[in-house]
Amino acid sequence: MSDNPLAKFREAVMAAAFQSVPGEQYNYARRELLERDGTGALVYELMLPEREDWATWRDRTLPLMLKYFRSQGIDPEYPTAAVVAVFYGSRCFFVEGTKFIELLRELEGLNASAWRFRVLRWLSA
Repeated sequence: MSDNPLAKFREAVMAAAFQSVPGEQYNYARRELLERDGTGALVYELMLPEREDWATWRDRTLPLMLKYFRSQGIDPEYPTAAVVAVFYGSRCFFVEGTKFIELLRELEGLNASAWRFRVLRWLSA
């Protein structure tokens, strides 16, 4: 694994994805996922850049995602009813919401209490 935090996160996301599709097949794959799932999971889309500072990307992207989860009635700390569709390059990687959060926590070295504090800080900003 790379020493670059964004590259590490990108590699972890790709490894954790339960499905990966070419970007142009995203809408079809999303529809299929929601029809198969039948639970009405929320799919949140985000892009991972090739090059960017980890903290800059994290602080620009993740608060918006967590605020959106909360606005949709999904627990932003443990988004069990969400799937994160991560676009990187020409592919889209589908990751369960709780797994996505677990990857973030691991990369940042945050236990449950520290993660809760971070979420509350982002939600109040």
